[in-house]
Amino acid sequence: MNFTFKAHGFSLIETLFMLLILAVLCSTVLSSFESLQNRAHLQAASEELLSDVLSARTEALRLERRVTVCSAALDTGAQAALPTACASSGSAAAWHQGWLVFEDANSNGVWDQGEVLLQQRSRIHPKVSATGNTTVSRYVSFGASGRSLSLNGAFQAGTITFCERGARAKDGWLLVVNAVGRSRLEKGQIAICP
Repeated sequence: MNFTFKAHGFSLIETLFMLLILAVLCSTVLSSFESLQNRAHLQAASEELLSDVLSARTEALRLERRVTVCSAALDTGAQAALPTACASSGSAAAWHQGWLVFEDANSNGVWDQGEVLLQQRSRIHPKVSATGNTTVSRYVSFGASGRSLSLNGAFQAGTITFCERGARAKDGWLLVVNAVGRSRLEKGQIAICP
């Protein structure tokens, strides 16, 4: 009786090559998934702020009073904590710290004791940066007529940029507030994100 065995299987080199291909595929999928998650965080944050800005304008029209959305003061506390103060002039202001929506009875752009708080939003995802240009760096305010107003009563227009923190030449979102108080989101490429 003569037995012959034929080996059916892979050599060590073939197995290592297949593991290398599998590792490359996994890393590609992981980076694509991370990029997809970051885009979702960007869009969700920009849509949240747009929603609150639109609600503030609606409330200003409904109440016939000034309503303000302010960026939260820089807080080193817990990430999930709701903000309790607005960034004041001269202090570091960033919309990604969160924001407050309130009736601004004294038209100073800061939530004070006794003013009605309409909404609080906690800090957004750490991968997302949200900063406004000079005119909307710390607040967006609407008068009784629904027009966006600066603290001195002049029209207020500006852009708040949402982008992936530290990214270069990537897509982001721009929340644009025009002089009559209408707000919209635009997709745009951000050269350098802080």
